[in-house]
Amino acid sequence: MELYRFLAFLAAVLPVAYGAPAQATTSLHPKLLAAMKRDLGLDAQQATARVARDLWASDVIEQLRSSAGDSFAGAWIAEDGTTLNVAVTDQALAAEVTAAGATPAIVANSFSKLEEAKLALDNMDIEQPKTLATDSADLGIAAYYVDVAANKLVIEALAGSTAHAESLAAQVGLVASEFEVQTVESMPTTFATVLGGDAYLINRSARCSVGFSVTTGFVSAGHCGTSGSSATTSSGASLGTFSGSVFPGSADMSYIRTVSGTTLRGYIDGYGQGNLPVSGSTASATGASICRSGSTTGVHCGTVRALGATVTYAEGRVTGLTQTNVCAEPGDSGGSFYTGTQAQGVTSGGSGNCASGGTTYFQPVNEILSSYGLTLVRA
Repeated sequence: MELYRFLAFLAAVLPVAYGAPAQATTSLHPKLLAAMKRDLGLDAQQATARVARDLWASDVIEQLRSSAGDSFAGAWIAEDGTTLNVAVTDQALAAEVTAAGATPAIVANSFSKLEEAKLALDNMDIEQPKTLATDSADLGIAAYYVDVAANKLVIEALAGSTAHAESLAAQVGLVASEFEVQTVESMPTTFATVLGGDAYLINRSARCSVGFSVTTGFVSAGHCGTSGSSATTSSGASLGTFSGSVFPGSADMSYIRTVSGTTLRGYIDGYGQGNLPVSGSTASATGASICRSGSTTGVHCGTVRALGATVTYAEGRVTGLTQTNVCAEPGDSGGSFYTGTQAQGVTSGGSGNCASGGTTYFQPVNEILSSYGLTLVRA
């Protein structure tokens, strides 16, 4: 408890010290607190302290990424929710990491080296091998990303494609100590659905969830609709038209320009218990707490597992997604991911469900804003 009392103190002083809005950490919405208690086991004091720590970590990571240069090897928040680990390849930088309030980890591989290998995979035409001995249902490269804590490139594959995954790693110049193949039970899917509901409908059929309001409309997932598709409420009232959409490929993002008269607010749907305010879009680090809102399952929370993941959907590969252990289900696509009051991204897809748990990926919101020249609406 002494540790969390100290972190609660940080929750109050860090927003001032780092120029963040005080509301970002000191006034978490009751709905968000309830979700963090259910999914992360944190009481209100602990949840508030955790979000403050997550935002502080983002600032420190960017500071050390810049000063360490090519020796930077990644950073992550430990499972205790308080320890910020920063990996470097140069022992001489350990003192600087410690002085910044983080714990140094000396590793063999720089982040840039592993990221270059991942980018090489992105540029490859990865086809699944077909053999008579293996059922095609067991074949597939599901996703791959840099695991900064393990200091390796992780390739997730179905059971029949582990050898293929190892071959891919070798093709991009990695040796056994620099990558890991993890077996997964199913391929990721997007979370769009043809069921009706609240949220918004695409071409009056498929349903997705609004991500975040921008000054001229809202953002969502690219797989929800293509440019020119219509967006309506569940009752059929016009919301607007997809002005831009990318999926698959370099992103899973879309921008819907709304019709005149649409009220655009800087809040996230709280599903019957008030709305959750949005005050910015500071990106969270690996290991940070994160929550998601969607029109099918409401609010659920977890932690960030990896940044910059490449995911293979039936429609094709998508690069630059963030992997989390938050659950989601069909219809949640496009919905909001956030840490405290900081917008993080829009739900892309994943595997599992909210009964048994799962893995969900999101498209970072800052890329959407910069790509389309949009401004986030804040509470």
